[in-house]
Amino acid sequence: MRVLAVGHCTLDQIGFVEHFARDDEEVEMPTFSVQGGGTAATAAVALARWGASPSFVGKVGDDDRGDKIVRTLQEEGVQVGQMVRDAGAISQVRFVIVEVNSGRRQTYYTPGNVGPLLGEEVDPKIVDGHDLLLVDGVFPAVKIDLMKRAQEQGIPVVLEADHDRHVVGDCVTRADVVVASEREASAFTGVGSLQGICEAFLEQGPELAIVTLGDEGAVAMGRDGELVRVEATPVDVVDTMGAADVFLGAVGLGVLEGWSLEKMVRFAIAAAGEACTGPGGRSSIASREALQAQLNF
Repeated sequence: MRVLAVGHCTLDQIGFVEHFARDDEEVEMPTFSVQGGGTAATAAVALARWGASPSFVGKVGDDDRGDKIVRTLQEEGVQVGQMVRDAGAISQVRFVIVEVNSGRRQTYYTPGNVGPLLGEEVDPKIVDGHDLLLVDGVFPAVKIDLMKRAQEQGIPVVLEADHDRHVVGDCVTRADVVVASEREASAFTGVGSLQGICEAFLEQGPELAIVTLGDEGAVAMGRDGELVRVEATPVDVVDTMGAADVFLGAVGLGVLEGWSLEKMVRFAIAAAGEACTGPGGRSSIASREALQAQLNF
């Protein structure tokens, strides 16, 4: 199962505190984690752990931080031969502080001075030979060319549409499966009801529309017009960062294996829930075997 994942990658530095620092206060972090992050990148890592053979295309600087971002993917078995390195650039990084008792999170992010991924830096033919194209909402101009190529080759496309809706719109029309949070999906479609949101997405071309609802689970709809709703199973939440990325990877696995819509969403919700039980998006990705045992399939 060859997957090409294209999009956002970063380095996450995550600290846990008893309370957020007040002015001029120094607060100890009993737990601290450094790991790779980014939507499509983390989805690719999840797919690698579940037995797929993913490649990832993103952009980082040629500095030490860029090396670390690439290494977090390589160490998971994700192919990074097509990664773009921006010569002389400082790579992106995200600092996250989680307040243990409340679960509240403060996030500080810098893109460094890495430029956007450009069309001339990615040959659309890299899609050829893959079984799935998985993309998030960044660099839409580049991804449209890749999605066009995937369509020509009969390769299914899974799109995460939780970024700027004004630039993601053209991507939605070329996706086979679109995944979005309720807030972003409502803003994108201009529709308030979950049924209406899914219908609005499907009218633009996708075969499947999936809307995530946080700790309430998710809804999904295919061409038959039936709204499928799956509730989330309660977990002991440590950190929700990256859960949506793992959910996206799980949807990709379901598409690859031709699962029913309900089975796909059930697996994705369970995977996202387990990802919340540890720091960051990657430390608690459950094995495929554990998730299938939990779901009895």
